[in-house]
Amino acid sequence: MTKQSFFLTLLSIPLSISLSFAQDSTSVDPWSFESLLDSTQMTFEVPEGLIEVAPIENRQMNYEKAYKHPTERFEVRYAIRSHDMGIYKSIFEMTVLNISGGQLPEYTPFGSQAVKSEFGADAGATVMVQVGEEFGQDYKYCLFVYIHKTGLGDGYMFYLADDNTIISEHMDPIFHALRFK
Repeated sequence: MTKQSFFLTLLSIPLSISLSFAQDSTSVDPWSFESLLDSTQMTFEVPEGLIEVAPIENRQMNYEKAYKHPTERFEVRYAIRSHDMGIYKSIFEMTVLNISGGQLPEYTPFGSQAVKSEFGADAGATVMVQVGEEFGQDYKYCLFVYIHKTGLGDGYMFYLADDNTIISEHMDPIFHALRFK
């Protein structure tokens, strides 16, 4: 063993020990969907009749949960962002730009009473976009629903399909699946 390899081995010992302590199997992942629900004081009802699928990592918009229809080309994706920033409108617009490959069409803000009674939120909006290839994979359209609660964070719902009518048909029963308490 050379002097250099001896010192490299010696230097790696404390690192490997500290890593083994950091990977405590009983600790809760702060970025898990359940932890994000707790930190933002949200509730989630699993969409009936849909099958859970693994999220697809991408550079346009990562998400924590996804469900597909068993026979039709329809998918809903859920993302939660815990933050207390007052720039939620800018975050929403940036997300629209990201998932659509640079489009920012007109969107419809929810009325303050409606968003509070339906989602327990302080603000929200909805927009239909043609999705970019990376986020959309092989889907054509996305109805993006966004809700925000001051001091807690945001909830994002992405309804994806190749046909707008399929989105309308399948989103109604699950539209309020994600909401603030």
